[in-house]
Amino acid sequence: MEIQNFAQEDLDLGKPINFAPRELTLFKNELDKQLEEGNGVDIFKALRNARYLAGLERSIKQFDEGKVVKFTAEEWEAFVNEQNLL
Repeated sequence: MEIQNFAQEDLDLGKPINFAPRELTLFKNELDKQLEEGNGVDIFKALRNARYLAGLERSIKQFDEGKVVKFTAEEWEAFVNEQNLL
């Protein structure tokens, strides 16, 4: 059976998912938070929230490592205007 990576875009929830240690911690934290709220557990919601938080952590790490493109507000506006996006 195919094992999926937690970060991949198109997760098939019918197949096993491979968690990195930090991703598993985020998932467990989401489940714990739901249990504390006392309304039962929604595993799919916990999975979505954990994936979102893991993505944020990856983005912050990339930013801290300088692996992103940075724009001033003026540069961004000029870029958007050149692309005819607005």
